[in-house]
Amino acid sequence: MVPYQLLTERAGERPEDVAFIDADRGKSATFREVMERSAALAAALGRLGVGKGDAVACLLPNAMELVELYLATGALGAVFQPIDTRFRGNELKNCLENTHVKALFAWAPFLSQELEAFVPPDVERFAVGGSFPNWREYESTLQGGKSFTPISESLESDDAVYLYTSGSTAKIKCVPMTRRQLDFFPRDLISIWNINSADRGLSLLPMSHISGPIVINLVLATGGSYVLTNRFSPDNIIKCARRYRVTWTHSVPSIGRIIAASAREAPEAFESFRLIAMMGTVVPPILFESLCSAVPSASIVQGYGLTETSPLLTLQTPGWPWEKIVSIGKALEGVEIRLIDQEGRVAGPNEPGEICVRGPRVFRGYVGNPELSARVIRNGWFHTGDVAFRDEEGCYYHLGRLDDMVIIGGLNVYPTEVENELLRHPDVAECLVYGKNDPSRGKILAADITPRPGKTIDPARLRQFLSQRLASYKIPRRIRQVSSLNYSPVGKPIRKPAPSPSLSQ
Repeated sequence: MVPYQLLTERAGERPEDVAFIDADRGKSATFREVMERSAALAAALGRLGVGKGDAVACLLPNAMELVELYLATGALGAVFQPIDTRFRGNELKNCLENTHVKALFAWAPFLSQELEAFVPPDVERFAVGGSFPNWREYESTLQGGKSFTPISESLESDDAVYLYTSGSTAKIKCVPMTRRQLDFFPRDLISIWNINSADRGLSLLPMSHISGPIVINLVLATGGSYVLTNRFSPDNIIKCARRYRVTWTHSVPSIGRIIAASAREAPEAFESFRLIAMMGTVVPPILFESLCSAVPSASIVQGYGLTETSPLLTLQTPGWPWEKIVSIGKALEGVEIRLIDQEGRVAGPNEPGEICVRGPRVFRGYVGNPELSARVIRNGWFHTGDVAFRDEEGCYYHLGRLDDMVIIGGLNVYPTEVENELLRHPDVAECLVYGKNDPSRGKILAADITPRPGKTIDPARLRQFLSQRLASYKIPRRIRQVSSLNYSPVGKPIRKPAPSPSLSQ
């Protein structure tokens, strides 16, 4: 798919239908308006010499301008490079230099002299949503836009985006995605869950990651609409759900808990929902139960994938059996999966192993990092670093990251299993389990826990609770109550001790 070409088709078929809604600023754009503004932006970039293969970066929140920039760069055959809005200093500088970025669009409220100092001098600079000294203003740039000629020789194998990801533990990495690879997510959602022109999605993930390009493509493919917001608070989720009659969203467990709480507070606001997809990391069984109870109109589904796999590799399908609700689903079309155990052998049914994949969804390697690429792509198989097992019916179950596994007394412990049981305790709101060095035992299991409102964590009571559910070696020896947990920008848990414990034992 060339998104701009599909946009022109939608603008011709249904010019006045709303395509995107910027809820935080109270404005919307029809397919015609999105096409006109994207064309004006493409013309302006073309005058500056931006063309096929050039990287155009943006440091933007979930906003209409991000949509326009993605479409404009694609129309020129350039490569769209969204950057997480939390990146600063050398993180930002490395992103811009690694791909020789030609232009940077940044949200004016983010700009400062300190941040500007890390932008290479040869990069064209545009301030969005305001002004900043010596930066071009976005809106005035669009006013100067004239007609342009969309690229006519764009190939499915051409790079469409450069996506920077830190995963949950590693340094930032640049993942190239082709036009063809960005089409898989829309195809899966349309063919499996029948997302169509009547549907309206809600952004509950940063669009500066892979979520941005794939949902924009989905809107263009279906003719549906999408609500953009940066506020993931209960009040705002309720407001958006109620006002815009949202029908679907995809997010991560940390946001899923907020959705469930919001729906319990205002159930009528969520009556239009028919699909809530949890992605990105392991989904606790109790969260499934909570969401199913709070939003009975919706199918609560789980899938698995990475930025490097565009992103989905597995997905639950309609009519998925409740007894397999914690499964991440079966492999999607064209996906080959092997589970490799610690001895390098293919794991059998119900045996854990590292998820290794190949197929057209898998990226070719990290931009500017051949050493890392060679470590993770071996003999044509991408080694994800995630661990799962497969049952006799071909359903996969995610156990967590390979480097999250803790060896206690020679036995393997997957923190996810312990967390799932901790979350069933009525005093526990959130938790992270991890390994901790110990001078006498070598390694012990530790847990950081945030309590539910009005509750206090009692380590002894929690251990007693777990002793009825887990083997003794899986019970954390150190349990800390903390005020908050550490998550990556896309909601994945970071298994490091959280700061400032209020209770340790």
